[in-house]
Parts: sequence; structure tokens; C-alpha cells
Amino acid sequence: MSTTTVPQDVSTDTPGDDGEDGEMVKLNVKVPKRLLEELDELSEELNYTSRSEFIREVLRDTTEPILTPGAQEGVSQGYADVAAGRTASHEEMKERFGLDDE
Repeated sequence: MSTTTVPQDVSTDTPGDDGEDGEMVKLNVKVPKRLLEELDELSEELNYTSRSEFIREVLRDTTEPILTPGAQEGVSQGYADVAAGRTASHEEMKERFGLDDE
């Protein structure tokens, strides 16, 4: 993967953040030309220092949990509440409490 030099300031490289032993390895991937163009456009718009930086960040985002365990539990509980009928719509709550849009 070659990189395009763009004068930008976002870097996602941090010591110890690139694997258990800190060793970087090269990954060669073939993608359609249009996808590569889109990746380059996005990385430039988001001010990444290189294409590689951007792709590393995307890979991290897809492999690391986005929500904390507590947040994941809260989301699961919310789905359970919906399934059990323990929720109400905005309109139902307005009606229940005698509120209008004023």
C-alpha cells in the first residue's frame, strides 16, 4: 500500500497500541480503484497523516468494542424493556400526563 503525502496532522500511532509486542506488520490488500479513491478522499477530509493511518483507525474501530461493558449492558436492557412492553412512545407519554405541544 503506498501512501499519498498530504500536509495533515492526525496520527493514530501510539506506542504499544499496535499489537501485543508493539511490532508493526505489513498487510497487502487489493481493493477496487474507486474504493481506494474513496478511502483517500475520506482520510484527507478527516486530516489523517497518511492512508495507512486512516486504514489502521478503521480496522481498530471494527475490531474493538465501541461501547463500554456498562453501556453494552444498558443497550441490552433497553432492548429487553422494549420486548417486554415496558416502554412508551413520546405521544403516549404526552397523553398519559395531559401535555400538549405548547
